[in-house]
Amino acid sequence: MALRKRIPEQDAREIELLLPWHAVGALNPREANRVREALAGDRELSRQYAEITEECADTVQLNEELGAPSPRALLKLFAAIDAEPARLSPAKVTLNSRVLGFFASGAVRAQ
Repeated sequence: MALRKRIPEQDAREIELLLPWHAVGALNPREANRVREALAGDRELSRQYAEITEECADTVQLNEELGAPSPRALLKLFAAIDAEPARLSPAKVTLNSRVLGFFASGAVRAQ
């Protein structure tokens, strides 16, 4: 608890928010060192980190037990993607194509 008193509350909160990212190794070296230093001096933070790492391990185990989707599911997904209508990228959408699309949609009614 001594470290908590030395670091500002905002910094302590920031470190708490970094714990899940530290557990999966997603922090840059500077942030990882900052978290390790805080963990070394704060029992409560270390307890939280232990809970987070346990939860991560449980999640990984659960996902591994689920297994991979069947090949049929993958083929079905690709078929659904192929069935989607082609879309123009925003860079290819010109004013002319937008105006033509507007009139083709029947949005303007003759009176």
